[in-house]
Amino acid sequence: MLTITDFINILHRYYKSPLVQIYELEEHKIETWREIYLQYSVNRLISIAPDSSLFDAIYSLLKNKIHRLPVIDPASGNVLHILTHKRILKFLHIFVRLPPFSNTLSKA
Repeated sequence: MLTITDFINILHRYYKSPLVQIYELEEHKIETWREIYLQYSVNRLISIAPDSSLFDAIYSLLKNKIHRLPVIDPASGNVLHILTHKRILKFLHIFVRLPPFSNTLSKA
């Protein structure tokens, strides 16, 4: 997955001065950018399998301090979905119902 951060890093790599245009970028394909990025990157792609729990997904988002978590099919390697904090909160709001508030828990 090529993110906007990856693209900015590639621009930084080819930037020489404000007076020189970056003609080299026009000749490259995304595959070339990916190879260059992987060559200089030590980060691995953080993903989750489709059968992982919601807890595992949330834990991975928080532990790795990321905003998007791809759900990748292990058989094909295709991205099935991209989880975000907002999408998880929306899911919880729609599908998880809290028990009704009990008066016995309130202060007298």
